[in-house]
Amino acid sequence: MSWFKSHWKPLAVLLALILWAAWYSRPVDIHRLGIGELEAINVSIYYNEPGVGVQNTLSIGLRPGDPLWPVVSKELEALRFRRPPWNLVRQYLREDVIHTELAAREALVFHLWDNGDRSLMLQLNGGKPCYTSPYTTQNLPASLSGGEETAQALAERLRPLLEGY
Repeated sequence: MSWFKSHWKPLAVLLALILWAAWYSRPVDIHRLGIGELEAINVSIYYNEPGVGVQNTLSIGLRPGDPLWPVVSKELEALRFRRPPWNLVRQYLREDVIHTELAAREALVFHLWDNGDRSLMLQLNGGKPCYTSPYTTQNLPASLSGGEETAQALAERLRPLLEGY
């Protein structure tokens, strides 16, 4: 009991850090990533071929009132992400490269703007999902609830809409 009495402060700090890390890495939506009420969305589907480079296959810009706005914004707001706790510190470091292995893959990229002039880039399906910090514009890793299957299914649902627009 005397050991606990002499070490309760460091244990309390450790418990607080564990609880904070669990809270920070909980599933969050795009608004908790740092974007407010959406004003504009740019959706792009890229195909990256190693040795050839990135090719833009489909891209569209949307604003409230556009026919596709309700569909795309609903899909975006339904996504849930987990952020690693070290993102809070990582966004202030100089390194903003997220390493992915070389492979032919399709990436779904969203550029979001809110009414407070903040922007957020969200990349799914191109290896590791990532987003830009709206505070420092650093690229930060995230994991998508449902994984690559969710991102691929979203790209497949959006592709016919983008092709027809």
